[in-house]
Amino acid sequence: MDEADWNFTEQQAETVFTCEQLRDTQGVKPHSEIVLDLFFVPIEGEEARREAFEKALSSFGYELGEAEKDEEVAASIGPIPFTPQDIWLHEERTTKMALARGFRPDGWGFAEPDN
Repeated sequence: MDEADWNFTEQQAETVFTCEQLRDTQGVKPHSEIVLDLFFVPIEGEEARREAFEKALSSFGYELGEAEKDEEVAASIGPIPFTPQDIWLHEERTTKMALARGFRPDGWGFAEPDN
């Protein structure tokens, strides 16, 4: 799978919706500072080049974290403002890095900010 096959418009719409839901149901204030956690899994049927992906993430300032499963990759960045635009910036960037190296995004999250 490559960038041309990925639906970035749908992914961005989901990010905006999720941010609105978190704001409306969890009371997360816009522009609160968060540390964004991003999660990735190997694309089935493709060669997942983990070392290359992790190197790319690190070179862009992402801190590698511990994933739930050995084959998964987790990365964090922050603090960043809690806005759909700021989250999308990192989500789009890391998705492009992931797809080029045999991974796909598997969600994002953050610890509840101190408001």
